[in-house]
Amino acid sequence: MNTWLNNWSLALVTFLPLVGAAVMLAIPKGEEQLHKIVALGTALLTLAVGIWIFVKFDYNHGGFQFVIDESWIKVINSRFIMGLDGLSLPLLGLTLAVVPLVFIYSWNHIPEPGNPKAFLSLMLILETGMIGSFLAEDLILFFVFFEVVLLPMYFMIGVWGGPERKYASIKFFIYTLFGSALMILSFLALYQHGGSFDMRQLRDLSATIPHATQLLIFGGMFVGFGIKVPMFPFHTWLPDAHVEAPTTGSVILAGVLLKMGTYGLVRFAFPLFPEAATYFAPYLAFLAVVGIIYGALVAMIQPDMKKLVAYSSVSHLGFVVLGITAMNTRRL
Repeated sequence: MNTWLNNWSLALVTFLPLVGAAVMLAIPKGEEQLHKIVALGTALLTLAVGIWIFVKFDYNHGGFQFVIDESWIKVINSRFIMGLDGLSLPLLGLTLAVVPLVFIYSWNHIPEPGNPKAFLSLMLILETGMIGSFLAEDLILFFVFFEVVLLPMYFMIGVWGGPERKYASIKFFIYTLFGSALMILSFLALYQHGGSFDMRQLRDLSATIPHATQLLIFGGMFVGFGIKVPMFPFHTWLPDAHVEAPTTGSVILAGVLLKMGTYGLVRFAFPLFPEAATYFAPYLAFLAVVGIIYGALVAMIQPDMKKLVAYSSVSHLGFVVLGITAMNTRRL
């Protein structure tokens, strides 16, 4: 049993919420209390698996652990590769901690128009997408998980949101979809040069790619992840989404989803293309500083708490991007 958990713990922690959502689909809509119990129980069980991973994680080892590497889409040489290292570990822990708290809050606070079955099921699907994004080491697998996050959040804003929910949800969807389109094009360009979507094989590929091509691929990745951050000037979807989303959606948005953009920059864009990252670093640092100042100033005058959180998020994530552009690899 211990060996099986070591080999498949990452898949288990990723797909347990999806199994919980599938169980909820089989439960009649009218059994609202049972839906809440299944949703919270699934989140707590997923958290328990995550705690086991944290206990078994070797903190003296710098590489990936609990690695899963299985055949997946052979025709494009994409594999089901998952791994956990020191970068993804705290983000996994953050996700596992936030989701049960959201379910506890939702126990007596399902937003209008109600329907706990659909609302809580979408939250579990969202959890699978978030966890998978932090653990995937194949570009196509990462893209799938990254996009899984999009639809549940769209429906949470569009169905359970505030008065302007339709506008906010469509704006969120269009912005994120545009960034995703550029991201997948960058991934396909990498595949053309490397013949693989495996991050382990692509890390040393940049030396063989012409400088101009590197700039284009890095630019596509940066816009895709920059919209998700969101970084100035791609930030305008966030205040609308924050204000119109239900409270639980705002918590997930600020607590986890915005971190996925900066994670993508650190995990994929900058390590794969250090030469292009060095070229663009001054411009990205400038945009980050503008976002820091602009977000802080606008946050100061907000009478709406959710808008304050949204603009302060633009500001504090600007600090994160500014730190990334410093590209200081010194270990403390």
